[in-house]
Amino acid sequence: MPRKYKAILFDMDGTLVDTDELIAQTFFYLYDKYRDGNRASREKIIYFSGPPIKETLAKEFPHVDQNLIFKEFHDVSWNFYPRCIKSYPGAKETLLALKEQGYQLGIVTNKIHKTTEYCLQLLDLENIFDVIIGFDDVDRPKPYPDGIYLAMKRLNQTEKEDVLYIGDNGSDLLTSQNAGIDCGLIAWGPRVLNHSLKPKYLIKSYCHLKEVLENE
Repeated sequence: MPRKYKAILFDMDGTLVDTDELIAQTFFYLYDKYRDGNRASREKIIYFSGPPIKETLAKEFPHVDQNLIFKEFHDVSWNFYPRCIKSYPGAKETLLALKEQGYQLGIVTNKIHKTTEYCLQLLDLENIFDVIIGFDDVDRPKPYPDGIYLAMKRLNQTEKEDVLYIGDNGSDLLTSQNAGIDCGLIAWGPRVLNHSLKPKYLIKSYCHLKEVLENE
């Protein structure tokens, strides 16, 4: 039986890689430096994963030069990566199995390209993906569909029904809708999904993702 999808694209933070602690530690550092220690709660910070980081920095630090703090965010977080990120249970095994089954695999993220590749290297996930589209690879980041379209172009995928996007929040669902492709949202992270969100699939684990695809 032919498969429903030919290509599966993934979000990065909160979907492929658990970066919640890294984001929290980076923001704590910036709060201590630029807001005299007036920190947002960890519960609030976990929702910073998803929207473009430039938007979040502008909201949290409106009085700071945005080019400066954007660069500092990446410089500071870079040092936290080796000890603060981890992959999700079953992620690598599932990705390798999907690749073996002939799926094209890609990443479309609001993380910059270089940092995305660094994450994959740290977690031994490099050489799995056929395409990586980062924040700096497109003029308009998610939730605009530009990253999805660029990934499809590089994968030579012309039919939207052949592509599935996997993410972890409303911005990812909106990105999929804007691109006109199906979306699966993961349900294992700490972020509570709004009940109004209606993805094609609600995915409970990487093993469940495999089951979902096998049943299509």
